[in-house]
Amino acid sequence: MPIVKLMPYMELGALPNVSETNLPPLDRGNYKTVEIMRGCARRYSTHPVIRNLALKILEQAGTRSHNFLDEARAIGEFVQKEVKYVRDIEGVEQLHSPLYLIEQIKRGTARGDCDDMSLLIATLLLSIGHSPYFAIVRYQDMAGPYNHIYVVEYDKNWGPQPRRRIVLDAILKDRPIGSEVPYRSGKEIKV
Repeated sequence: MPIVKLMPYMELGALPNVSETNLPPLDRGNYKTVEIMRGCARRYSTHPVIRNLALKILEQAGTRSHNFLDEARAIGEFVQKEVKYVRDIEGVEQLHSPLYLIEQIKRGTARGDCDDMSLLIATLLLSIGHSPYFAIVRYQDMAGPYNHIYVVEYDKNWGPQPRRRIVLDAILKDRPIGSEVPYRSGKEIKV
């Protein structure tokens, strides 16, 4: 049975505290992981380090005021560029806290998988008033567990036009942010 390990923020020189939770099988385990990620994103989104980084990303990208999709794109591109992909240990779902991952970005050693990158993106977006979704998708078997997670954001327009959607899948290093790989089935869950 897979185990979730949450790797929280570490002070320099301190050992990480690790909480372990046994996950139910298949998609129920996926939903439990997303539930943990939602709580973590909401908890960390109020931290000043998170908000300051989000504001710095927007400033460096030159985003205009009230351009929500450009803000989301800038944050997605930042994580895509700064965090290299690495898989979890077999049978263990590791979740790196956003503060831990930011510390690793500062050192130039940030590595994580799709849930780590998605958690960081969602937390940064929450810190600047966005309402992101986690998209969980299956690429092969329609009945098995979900294979991948990424963030989806919708434009906050107020008129009659349909809301525009942007995909923030930071593990796609060879495609621009906004790209979405076709999948068999999936679901979006509000963060």
